[in-house]
Amino acid sequence: MLYAITLYYGSEPDILGAYVDAHKLWLGEMIKKGHVIFAGPLKNKQGGFILATASDSQSLEKEIERDPFVKFGLVSVDIAVIEPAMCSANFLREWAGEAKAL
Repeated sequence: MLYAITLYYGSEPDILGAYVDAHKLWLGEMIKKGHVIFAGPLKNKQGGFILATASDSQSLEKEIERDPFVKFGLVSVDIAVIEPAMCSANFLREWAGEAKAL
């Protein structure tokens, strides 16, 4: 399944800054494990976004709890399950499931 994960900053930038490298290391691990498809900061600087894949919500939530931003209560997290119905032909079939390529 695909998951849209939004992290909303709840701490001052200097506090977040102390954990950015650890957060990026966690993201790198998640990419290598095949869970994170892409991640990046929101343009409005209010948080970040992660598109992830996992076999179930519980295993994903367990991994998210390891993120230093989450572990130390620096962000609030919103997770939405996505069921792709359509996608670009360029979108990797592995993540799009039964979505119709246009």
